[in-house]
Amino acid sequence: MGQELTEVLCPECGASGESDPQQSRWQCGNCGNGFFLRRCMACTRVSFVDGLQGFHMPWPCTWCGQYNRGFRQNQDPTAASAAELAAEVARYGRAASPTAPKVGGQHRPLGEEIPAPPAGQVLVRRMPLVRVQIEPRTGRRTTRRVALSAVAAVVVAAAVFVGLNAGNPSAAGMPAAVAGPGAATRVVHVTAGRAAAVNLQGVPGQLVVVGTGHGQVTLTGQVQGTRTAPVVASRLDDASGVLVVSVQCAPADPCAESLRLVVPADTGIVLRQSAGQVAVDGLAGPLSVTGDHDNISGQGLRSPSLTAVITSGRLSVAFAVPPQQVSITLTSAQAALQLPGDPAYRVNQQVTSGYVHATIPEESSAARTVTARLRSSELELLAS
Repeated sequence: MGQELTEVLCPECGASGESDPQQSRWQCGNCGNGFFLRRCMACTRVSFVDGLQGFHMPWPCTWCGQYNRGFRQNQDPTAASAAELAAEVARYGRAASPTAPKVGGQHRPLGEEIPAPPAGQVLVRRMPLVRVQIEPRTGRRTTRRVALSAVAAVVVAAAVFVGLNAGNPSAAGMPAAVAGPGAATRVVHVTAGRAAAVNLQGVPGQLVVVGTGHGQVTLTGQVQGTRTAPVVASRLDDASGVLVVSVQCAPADPCAESLRLVVPADTGIVLRQSAGQVAVDGLAGPLSVTGDHDNISGQGLRSPSLTAVITSGRLSVAFAVPPQQVSITLTSAQAALQLPGDPAYRVNQQVTSGYVHATIPEESSAARTVTARLRSSELELLAS
């Protein structure tokens, strides 16, 4: 008998994905959320740890709710595999009352009614974590789908469209509709015929960026505030060809976004994002990311350059072709970069505290460079 399949249902978006049974981490290909597998020291069960978990910070067990100390992304003695988790699920079943996210400083069982949020706050309820299944070896892979509701927002959306046509940088649309007591959501639809680069200033929430072969730039999704819909401003600079998009919360009114940006693959991207999830796929233009308390992931990158400044968050990217220049600045953060192992790279390190672990080939005279500036952080440079 062999371990054939480990399938995960994302607790954030509900999408199903597969994982190597021996892996101790998993990332949703749909929304970009990541999770680590760690064994609880209190109940000894394999638990899920959020991908934004802070370095050496305590984490709550999915099953018993007890806090565990000393989280590490790498070389963590409590690391467990997806296969171990699946075996426990098969033996014990799902937790009768798994631990829900903190509300008001306390963990509540899922299904228990959660009080309305204080004025000025948006409350999101997360449903149970990942269901994992291992099937007997049959000579081919099989899957078992399990439905799971992922996120139920307290704020309900009523929509309004904001459009930007090619050659017309002004946004137009009706006033944002209000749904429920003081809640407002704006549906966003921004288009441009073509842009050399996109400069996007976001707000907390989720952002997916996809590089394709199409010539049009589109930004779709929604933004929401607790009382007033956020403002989405768009401007296309004819001289530089840069499309500038900014999302701004109303004064003293927390807001959130759920956006998808689709661009031609060679478009340059500049992102500024805080407290959210960012997933990037298939880009071939220069990429610059500034994040604070973010979980940022990228795959299939062919970008000639990557510049990332991450504070209290996590960065995980994989390049399909070797980049010419990479610059990573981490503060209380963790990052893992997969780089093609041929040719070699010149690695420059400035580490105040933390470490750089590199398995890529290094050469002092290499034309391709990786510059790492770390403060209380960890960086892995892995040869793919």
